[in-house]
Amino acid sequence: MPRSRFEQAHVRPIDQFAILRLPAVYIRRPMFVSDLRHFLDIPDDAPGPARKMAQHLGSVVQAATAADASTPWTTALACRRRPRNRPCTGHIAVFRADLPAAIEWQCNVCGDEGVISGWEESPFDLRLPGNHTRNGPNHEIFLSDELAGALRELTLLDVECERLVYRMRSSGEDNILEASADELDELLGFVAADANHEINPNRRRRLDRAFAVLSDALGTWESGGGSDSSDSAHRSSGEPGPDARDITGRWNIVEMDLWDSEALDLVAPAFIEFSSDHRGSFGFIAVTGWIDWRISDVDRFDVEFSWDGNDEGGHITGRGWATLGDAEALHGHLYFHLGDDSGFRAERFRK
Repeated sequence: MPRSRFEQAHVRPIDQFAILRLPAVYIRRPMFVSDLRHFLDIPDDAPGPARKMAQHLGSVVQAATAADASTPWTTALACRRRPRNRPCTGHIAVFRADLPAAIEWQCNVCGDEGVISGWEESPFDLRLPGNHTRNGPNHEIFLSDELAGALRELTLLDVECERLVYRMRSSGEDNILEASADELDELLGFVAADANHEINPNRRRRLDRAFAVLSDALGTWESGGGSDSSDSAHRSSGEPGPDARDITGRWNIVEMDLWDSEALDLVAPAFIEFSSDHRGSFGFIAVTGWIDWRISDVDRFDVEFSWDGNDEGGHITGRGWATLGDAEALHGHLYFHLGDDSGFRAERFRK
């Protein structure tokens, strides 16, 4: 009996010969043959199952087109099924051939599977242009299903970062995000921007957690640390983090890496402020920003934050971190999304 492409590539499909030993709920379902064009522009009043299927098929196409063709692989997409009213623990394996232009998908646990046609040139088609080559990734981050899902839900991603997110693959225990430092820095800007505009508290917490994990990984890489990181990282010392009262308050920015001290106070005295409700603000030269901050759960920083602001009337966003130093000094770093970044030193404001 010929083996499927998934079996040939060791993608852990359901065991064809052991199917009779599986519970009835796991018996192979009929293959779902679909044309993606029938699932585009589904009206808002369409039944819930139809909308969920459209979302599922779109995500499969994004994953299959974000990576190279002709190679079966297991994505970070969780299976959509709920056998016995419990979520299937599997992930979706995909295969995209150059010709014929069809995408095959299959859950690597329950065997749910299908074929998608009509996906070319759709909004979910993430194929690279023919003359575009991508530099190989040199870092890996291990993410849980929850954080991988939070990244896929980002609403402000550009196409390059969409490819980055949907190229995530499942290792069986974790999901592996492969990225260069520049790619991760760009992704962090989108996570910060989404978190700043998110009103759902649960989703915002997931974005904050994703931001902390990715930011810690980038900081480790930039400081010459290991090339792999995990979302299980916490303060390695086991000691509690700083008391929020040590951070809150207004600080005068007295020094920045990119700008002379005289320029910082061009419009008003340069400052950064952290309020007790985990908000804040900062200003220097002609830049103003509004902060959403959290006590960091990684040991390199005391607080991490995303920010939204303007520079001479132009909208800008970014991220940053800060840590308490000696003698009432605050040291940190500000990042402008797709722009400059600079370290800073601040001193406690004295009336």
